[in-house]
Amino acid sequence: MTFQELNDLLDKEAVKDILSNLGIKIPKSGNFSLRAEKTPSSSIYISRGKVKIKDFGSGFNGDIFDCLKEYFNMDNTSAKQYVMNYLGLSDDEVRSIPQPAIKPIKEEIKQYLSQNEILAVWNKYIPLQTKYLSAQKIAEVIDKLIPVEYFKTAKKESKLAFLRAVKYDPTQNEPVVATFSPAGEILTIRHRRYKVYDNIIKWKSLKNTPANKYTQIRITNPADPIFIIEGTHDYITALLLDINFIALPSKTYKQFKNEELALLKGNKYDFVVLPDLDFKNQTEEKYKKFIKELHTSINALIPQLEAFIKDEVFIMNMRQVFTYFKGIEAVKDLSDLCLVSDMYDSTYMKIWLLESFIYREYYIKGVKK
Repeated sequence: MTFQELNDLLDKEAVKDILSNLGIKIPKSGNFSLRAEKTPSSSIYISRGKVKIKDFGSGFNGDIFDCLKEYFNMDNTSAKQYVMNYLGLSDDEVRSIPQPAIKPIKEEIKQYLSQNEILAVWNKYIPLQTKYLSAQKIAEVIDKLIPVEYFKTAKKESKLAFLRAVKYDPTQNEPVVATFSPAGEILTIRHRRYKVYDNIIKWKSLKNTPANKYTQIRITNPADPIFIIEGTHDYITALLLDINFIALPSKTYKQFKNEELALLKGNKYDFVVLPDLDFKNQTEEKYKKFIKELHTSINALIPQLEAFIKDEVFIMNMRQVFTYFKGIEAVKDLSDLCLVSDMYDSTYMKIWLLESFIYREYYIKGVKK
């Protein structure tokens, strides 16, 4: 049988059972650890009808076969045989193979790459500057992330922040993005990679780097609201738009660190949450689960910002507020909004975002009066 045929026979409970047989403890809450970590960050989910496993701490994302190879030192053959044995589908010869006496890598504590090791990787990539690349190639790389017009019209400081975070990988012909710790060290490197298996484009994190350890925060004007956004793509978009932002590494991020909050510098702001609206059909159970997770995360994060809140925190439903952009049904986050808009000027987009919030404030406060 092929890997895909075997995958089609597995549901979430079967995958949980396979991992449990290998010594992984999976509580009712669903989050578990595939490696040594303080807080369990792995989970099992369904994507396009397939059971997948995500380790938010390492950036791993794959099926049970990928997991067996990544965390249990199996090759393709032994991983396939192990699952076939579990399903009782192997022939007598394969069934007689004893189950591998493999212990989780939790006992071999994985070490994150050092800052020097991460810098060595980062330095292999090409800066987006004309002395290294042609102007045409630079535009092509940027355009894979955000319409290049936003880069051309961005403020000098915003361009420099973007160029600090984005480079080009010539071996893969892909953009690569660095995220940083509050101290300014490179936290991880992510490729914008096409995944043939899922037929979609995803961010792939450099192995053995803490992909979701810190938020990315940039404050350019204390008088403006702070937009709370999510993910790598929104992060680099916000850099060029020159807005105040807190970019969460995932929608399940629940705890700001003191060094993150210190970047807000004791000022008071209004906060505008721009959530990733990943589902179009609001009647789907997946959508309801997503909204519940989103509310849980926001309800955990907002109280931590209490000392910095000027008036309020507004959760903006982008599909309702920005209905006059073409392709609005495709908009699920800030980067999508830029892709479908006719407003290809970073200054205008920033003003427009701020005015969308200010107009709403004026309107609601006027009604209250």
